[in-house]
Amino acid sequence: MKDTRKKANKEAMLEQRDKEEALKKEALDFYRQLREHGLKPFDGASIDFHRERNPVVFIPRENPVITAVRKEELLNFLRVNDIRRVLVDALFPSRVPLLQLLLEHDIEVYVLRRPTALSGFKAMLERRYNEQKQDGNNNNCIKIPRKNDFVDAVALAFTWPKFHRKLDTHYIMCWRPMNEWRRVYTIYYKIQQMIEDLDENEIPVTLHEDRVAKNAREFVDTVEMHYPEVRRVFEKIRIPDDDVIVQALCCEVVLEVYHIPKKSDVLEKAGIRYSPTPKKTRPKKKAFVHDGKLLLALTQLAIRLYRLNPRRQKRKVMWKATKLAERIWKCSRMLQ
Repeated sequence: MKDTRKKANKEAMLEQRDKEEALKKEALDFYRQLREHGLKPFDGASIDFHRERNPVVFIPRENPVITAVRKEELLNFLRVNDIRRVLVDALFPSRVPLLQLLLEHDIEVYVLRRPTALSGFKAMLERRYNEQKQDGNNNNCIKIPRKNDFVDAVALAFTWPKFHRKLDTHYIMCWRPMNEWRRVYTIYYKIQQMIEDLDENEIPVTLHEDRVAKNAREFVDTVEMHYPEVRRVFEKIRIPDDDVIVQALCCEVVLEVYHIPKKSDVLEKAGIRYSPTPKKTRPKKKAFVHDGKLLLALTQLAIRLYRLNPRRQKRKVMWKATKLAERIWKCSRMLQ
């Protein structure tokens, strides 16, 4: 019985290994096709993380390396392969300690600024290189394999550099408190919206405003500890010293925009149109996927700072939010 079970486990392991080797081969073939078409990869390692599986590391070299590495062995693996720069697909709370460890060991960490950049890159390949099929010319085509961790690690390395954001230890340390603050404030904001439609006798006794203020204070204190210059931003925007919620909203905007080189890119990230589109111009087929959390922080900051009514003064709210985005971006450049 034991021998049978042991044999079955061994066969399952061999089958899993063969399957993984086949996926690696498919991903490396995909990489060679991209290189043959003159596309340049990221100068470093690209890492595709997964919640349940080991992260896949891809190193684009003359003899490329692609393999799954255990999280606790990732740092040593990168150092052995002399990797000084890594690119990850997204920033999640569970990844923060590991990314912080890489930064502490002088490894530069980049993250995709837009989550859709990876799928957008694959869509670009399909449009640019695979439309030749209609003319019967398959020489210029790129065969895009089905989605898996190995293929995603390769594709990640070829995403456009304009979508790569360089992280630092200070931002990483502020990012987790910012996410906790955002969750609390989002719930509070939704409750406030619901209350506006309730009768006086239906309004809850407590709205937990003290919890919101407490999270806001913790978040603002963390940002001030790592970016002391943020106080000067408060002064420029004329935020009251006793309004910690407005300060927290401002800190959100500061952390999201200070690294962006152009004012127009800040507005685009927030989903605010920089210049009005002429009436005769056809609307875009696909709307830009903007940062909804940044837009919410900007509009809420404008509403609270200037005491605006969001239902009666929608245009003024957006106008003030646009001006705040520009001013905060300009003031927060000193954080660099």
